[in-house]
Amino acid sequence: MLGPIINSAGIVTGAVIGSLGGRLLSPEFRTKINFVFGCIALGIGVFMISKGQSLPPVILALLFGALLGETCRIESLVMRLAFKAVDLFRPNKQTASNIAGQAFRDQFAVVTVLFCVSSLGIMGPMQEGITRDPSLLFIKALLDFFTAIVFAANIGGVIGVLALPQFAIQTAILMLATTLVPLITPTMFADFSVCGGIIMLGTGLRQLGLVQVPILSMLPGLFMVMPISFMWTKFFSP
Repeated sequence: MLGPIINSAGIVTGAVIGSLGGRLLSPEFRTKINFVFGCIALGIGVFMISKGQSLPPVILALLFGALLGETCRIESLVMRLAFKAVDLFRPNKQTASNIAGQAFRDQFAVVTVLFCVSSLGIMGPMQEGITRDPSLLFIKALLDFFTAIVFAANIGGVIGVLALPQFAIQTAILMLATTLVPLITPTMFADFSVCGGIIMLGTGLRQLGLVQVPILSMLPGLFMVMPISFMWTKFFSP
């Protein structure tokens, strides 16, 4: 449970700092820090992939996961839900122009996805639930802290409320993963790490603006990879 708590605290702290003094950050700095985030995501991906033992289960999970995600239009569904959440925290319509209101709507939706359903936000609590290692969520807390500063400078400290749904989602995933610990073998977890690492590589490429990888559509693969790994080991391993 430590990971979700630290992560949510990072969002709230960053939102407060950003709303008070974030406007001192130049646009150039905000752009460059996003590139740094992209490089960090690539580094995490490479590190996680290095733990792998076999690729076929991972490839199958990513392919079937992406197929499911695209068929169900997960990315567009998540964005629609995020835009609906905007209406709860919209700035005063009488004081905000249409342009300012649309900017708030767009940025709040983006940060909702980043905080609540990012690839690291799904992998982190799964890893902590399985291994009791909150390191991925500690990294996410640091990234979210700076992200909150940047977005709060643009649209206000109201983004701090997103710590609540984020905490609820991560806690639910962590508790689910904890109940599955007796069923998970080292090989299954290694394949999970590789699957998460590939998704993190996609996240980094997307943050750097190089390729629009469908990250949200790939996330179901994280939930498929361990069952597929188990079946692969049982029926196909020598």
